[in-house]
Amino acid sequence: MTTVDLSARQMSLMVSSGNLNGTLAPLDFVHAILAAEFADALISLRRTGGLSDGTAYQYRRALINLLRGLSERLPRNASLAAPGASVVDAFHMWESALAGAYPPESGIPYKYGTQIRALVRMHAANGRDVSEHTLRWAQARGLHQVADSTPLDEFSNAERLAIRDACRARIRDLETRIAVSRRLLAIGADPRDNGWRRTADVLWGVRHLGRQPGASIEGDILEACAAGVLNDLDADFANERAVNQVDAGRITRRLLTFLYPTSEDLVAFRSLLQLETGAAPEEWSGVLVPDIEHSTGALHVKLHKARAHRTRTVRCTVTGAGDGKGWRAGDLVLRLIAATELARAEAMGAGASDTHALFLTAHRTTSRHIVVRPESFSRLPFTSLLTSISPEISQPYDSRRLRKTVKSVRAAVLRSADAAAGDDHSVAVYQRHYAQSTTVHVLAGNAVNAAQHQVFDRLRGPVFVHAEASTIDQAAGDLAAAAAAELTSTSTDRAISVTGCTSPYGSPFTPAGRLCEHRPSMCFACPNAIVFADHLPRILAYREILRRHENEMPPAQFAATHGQQLVNIERILSEFSPTEIENAQLAHQAASVHVPLTQRGVHL
Repeated sequence: MTTVDLSARQMSLMVSSGNLNGTLAPLDFVHAILAAEFADALISLRRTGGLSDGTAYQYRRALINLLRGLSERLPRNASLAAPGASVVDAFHMWESALAGAYPPESGIPYKYGTQIRALVRMHAANGRDVSEHTLRWAQARGLHQVADSTPLDEFSNAERLAIRDACRARIRDLETRIAVSRRLLAIGADPRDNGWRRTADVLWGVRHLGRQPGASIEGDILEACAAGVLNDLDADFANERAVNQVDAGRITRRLLTFLYPTSEDLVAFRSLLQLETGAAPEEWSGVLVPDIEHSTGALHVKLHKARAHRTRTVRCTVTGAGDGKGWRAGDLVLRLIAATELARAEAMGAGASDTHALFLTAHRTTSRHIVVRPESFSRLPFTSLLTSISPEISQPYDSRRLRKTVKSVRAAVLRSADAAAGDDHSVAVYQRHYAQSTTVHVLAGNAVNAAQHQVFDRLRGPVFVHAEASTIDQAAGDLAAAAAAELTSTSTDRAISVTGCTSPYGSPFTPAGRLCEHRPSMCFACPNAIVFADHLPRILAYREILRRHENEMPPAQFAATHGQQLVNIERILSEFSPTEIENAQLAHQAASVHVPLTQRGVHL
């Protein structure tokens, strides 16, 4: 007889669509003992691991998927402590079947397998019995690997401006409708007294009637539309052919747009707030009115990032005009509060628990009643908004791309990944999730090109002239000056200079204005150097010095210090004929190259 408590495990989860009853009843599943053990593990993991409600909801979905997908051959009284491999075999069969249930690019098989393993480990960590086979399965890697998803790219600048303009136009239309409805509400009266014969009375009825437990008013709205009462409100009502309840629902939803913002209107507000602040969609979706603090010239809004478990406050500027027409973040918040005034007043009157939600509107229910609730922000309204824009906006239609757009603009303007990352996540997260964007790719390419040009300018080496200095025309500028210096040089000058130099005080390796301190060790990596045929004996002598350095130094160190010079020397020597090199070999026996003490090796 089992001692496992099989009563329902209570959980309440706040997700994007509202409050969710996450209760898990073990007796609803064939394997009730496993369901109870996993439910307890989930509740414990949620509490001790600090899981957000959204993450706990995903764990719950994985758990339900497992319990409904377990093989019928597994005994009904199976538990995580059951000896043998029967439980592990059932888990393996379920996990294997996930590959066929989802497309190859899906990450759900990997996620579900990982989450179930985490629950088993939590059950063991709580001191509960877990069989050796099951524990080993939970500690092993999942059967499926994480899917390689393509990172979301940002919207182009043209798309950003098009989205901004479309959102602004939608908000202007909303405010125009609300202004009209407020004038009519001021003169409207209860249509139950005098009938649904005036536009103002119909709007009054939509505003105050049709709520549960009262009767639906859609039949009255249908008759008013058929009689042409609503034509004065909007000419489109004249085109309605209202003959059944389906038409009544459409007409009711249109009337609601004159009193409350639609889902598309609220998405327009949120999109503009994202573009202004660079915040994530979820941060703005969960804002409450008490999270907004008013100050001079700005609003301070508290944003919460559920998955990161982080709360931060952003400053939203309010323009000085005070006419409610500005487009800065603070202006948008104030305009949104004004647009949702009727919905908020109704929610407060009904004593609703979500009265303080910033994004609040009214919806028509399946029972043909009207209810005020926070916006759930499904993907459909954002998709509808973007598909209405011409020219076409690139897909996918994902509001997270707006955040990437802001980050990329910041990177372009500030030229800094640190500044672009902001204060809501680390630079490492920025590099992983935002630096894939097209704008940052272009910036990174420009930075790499600039760095390469600097390196190549510094390391391109000397200019080689396959001629003696005495043959150089005196009108050849820097080349003539270097030739003249070579012809007038003393034995000491020749000992410390293996090449000619056009700018001894302009070395790229020495501070500007200071005589070069790196002769001869950097001459063959310097763009100021000029090599004549006269230098051949000294070049051969210096090559021997470098080769002896090569014998003393580790390969990596030599390559970093002298590798480029030796490459340049070999290229110069390849320009001379064997006869010239043979003659210079005899001369270089008498040639001496002075190397400073700081640049000498053991062999010098």
